[in-house]
Amino acid sequence: MFLGANHLIFKNAESLRENMTPAEMVLWGRLKGSQLGVKFRRQHPLGIYIADFYCHQHKLVIEIDGAIHLQPEIELKDIERQKNLEADGIKVIRFKNESVFKQIEEVLKTIKDVISSPFRGSGGLTKRIIPCLDVKDGRTVKGVNFVDLRDAGDPVELAWNYSAQGADELVFLDITATHERRKTMVELVKAVARQINIPFTIGGGINEIADADALLNAGADKISINSAAVRNPALIDELAKAFGVQFVIVAVDTRQVGNRNLVHLNGGRIATEKETFNWILEAESRGAGEILLTSMDHDGTKGGFDNSFLKIVNDAVHIPVIASGGAGSVQHFVDVFEKTNVDAALAASVFHYGEILIPDLKEVLRQNNIEVRTI
Repeated sequence: MFLGANHLIFKNAESLRENMTPAEMVLWGRLKGSQLGVKFRRQHPLGIYIADFYCHQHKLVIEIDGAIHLQPEIELKDIERQKNLEADGIKVIRFKNESVFKQIEEVLKTIKDVISSPFRGSGGLTKRIIPCLDVKDGRTVKGVNFVDLRDAGDPVELAWNYSAQGADELVFLDITATHERRKTMVELVKAVARQINIPFTIGGGINEIADADALLNAGADKISINSAAVRNPALIDELAKAFGVQFVIVAVDTRQVGNRNLVHLNGGRIATEKETFNWILEAESRGAGEILLTSMDHDGTKGGFDNSFLKIVNDAVHIPVIASGGAGSVQHFVDVFEKTNVDAALAASVFHYGEILIPDLKEVLRQNNIEVRTI
């Protein structure tokens, strides 16, 4: 979770990691490796800010203040920054250098107390609504379990419409089986980037650095990999290293086989022996910035999300989880946020065919004390 931080913020954060202050180094020595039972990241980008330490699981920022923070103008900026972060549902706690040096056990106790009863604001961090557009031969299509595909419209037109409605992000999944795929998708990305001002992700057919590079340079905000990552897990490491974890979403298609959730490939048609839960943990450890988890048993059925499994996954990882597969009503979105606390929910046909309008959906979410972005 990076709150839309751009590549310059990430470069600055990388530089700061190499030049930590003595107090930061002392505290990092007690936070790293999940020593407090949760994972912290150091010098973590959040929008236009860089947090000294950040825990995604508890939406917690820790700041270490040196003498410069006593200056009035710096103090005012700190107050403004804290207000902005708390408006996004993030708790901020601050310690002075001398507290870290002389009272480290008290500092750690304060952090543990906050973790034991996490602050999530009124309803928590703003939840994201993400329409997904499956694109085949330049047209948006949708079917049940990725078969029986129907035409759902022009992807650029739909993208503009969703942006105007208040969608928070978009995902385009290319299911075209052609050698011209990359060229076709680059042209689509350029066309979409000219029309919308919200982040969008491109997935499908990304097998190497060059594929991702072409799409990101054309204007995509993130790329999503699925089957290619399962076949070559090192691809996650390579993409995260080349572009940064904030650009890499690992999409996982899961289906229940007996009493196990197994990773499936090719739109859920090919089973693997990989346990879905273990694969998601591996993807996170390799550098995935987000997980897009689709239940193929629920996908296209409009019977609701797989909330039980989504909660298991969301409670275990320290990166955002996007729920996918099964949305059929506004109540399904309320349920997935209330029951699992995932960061985002994705759907396709209910949006494409006007069965759910995003402004109406967001109004119901607000009525249920679930925070969403307004336009």
